[in-house]
Amino acid sequence: MQAATVKKGLLVLVLLGLSAILVGAIAMRVIGEEAGSNSYALLAEAFLNGKLSVERCFDGDCAVFNGQTYIIFPPVPALLVMPFVALWGADFAHFMVISLALFVLTGALWWQIFLRIGCDNALAALLVVAFLFSTPVHHVTLRGDSIWFFAQIVAVTLITLAIWSAFVWRSPIAVGLFIGLALLTRQMSILYMPFFFVLTTPADRSIFAVDRAAIIRLLKLALFPALAIAIYFAYNYVRFGDMLQTGYAYIFPAEQATDQDNFIEFRVREVGLFSKDYLLYNVLYMFLQGPHVEFAGKYLTELKGLDAGGVALFIGAPFLLFYFLAKWDRNFLFASLTILVIAGVTLFYHSNGFAQYSIQRYTLDWLPLAMLFVAVAVRNENKAILGLLVAHGMVLTIGMQGVAFLVNR
Repeated sequence: MQAATVKKGLLVLVLLGLSAILVGAIAMRVIGEEAGSNSYALLAEAFLNGKLSVERCFDGDCAVFNGQTYIIFPPVPALLVMPFVALWGADFAHFMVISLALFVLTGALWWQIFLRIGCDNALAALLVVAFLFSTPVHHVTLRGDSIWFFAQIVAVTLITLAIWSAFVWRSPIAVGLFIGLALLTRQMSILYMPFFFVLTTPADRSIFAVDRAAIIRLLKLALFPALAIAIYFAYNYVRFGDMLQTGYAYIFPAEQATDQDNFIEFRVREVGLFSKDYLLYNVLYMFLQGPHVEFAGKYLTELKGLDAGGVALFIGAPFLLFYFLAKWDRNFLFASLTILVIAGVTLFYHSNGFAQYSIQRYTLDWLPLAMLFVAVAVRNENKAILGLLVAHGMVLTIGMQGVAFLVNR
């Protein structure tokens, strides 16, 4: 018993130490943030001026259409920072502070979710550490000063709020509200809706029943997502004359091509946003690719670079294997279908989330669902195993970020 207590104490200390290192990394990024790195500041400024187009762009993912420049990403993150841009202007340089606040809020919400679904305090704390530090949540927070990663941490928080609304608040309307906002941040969030309909259906009722209660439940869930879809279609139509056009068709124009373009630009320009040609690359990085450090020099002893495509899902976050031990009920079935659809679409996408040093950030579009079932699958006797797997993911993240720092310094 004494040896077991010592081992448990050591594991707790290791997890606390690793967490402190990763929080410290975010703190350093907060201190060092500079203006002019996140185009959402420009979009917020445009909204404040009653416009949808921007005068300039801080990154390469901007569309030029009819002589106007547009931010191609959905608008909610820009709405979030509008008050700050109103005070400090487009040179607002505190996206990292907002990202950190969202990071903390997400952790607090998951703490309540885990307690509500039956976890004790120790397991809930361990699962919060797992989600925040052993998944790409930490990485997108760490790079929240860039538009792509900021949108991702905003979406993770909104999806978490939707899950929290289902389990803690128990409000279908609130679930729909947050999914609608998530849709206007990362579009595939809308695919959570069938799962939430199943989740909010009483256990003794068929999910296929068509009665007054089912219709009311559906209307409550779908009200805000339907409104969000209408807003997004209108937003696209006003900008590009096509409600389904987000602007990706107008980025990386051929006349601006150079030999120095990266592979993402070549892919979008010459192959397309989606293609079967990307499947092998994305499958290998999703399921097989390990950490890859490149060496150079005559003796291959000089650190040259780091593969920024990320590492495989169960190499970077092996604790997620607990997902398959959850009870295979209808909630699990629809969660799995949701995960398969979202993940399946991304396997044909031109990017897997580039750049990242642990598991790919696009997994965050469905990882919140997986966390629910990891939580219910873990038993008290498996806490130590979960802790070791979480620590493994954290060590890998720290190691890869450390190598990236050495390469880029």
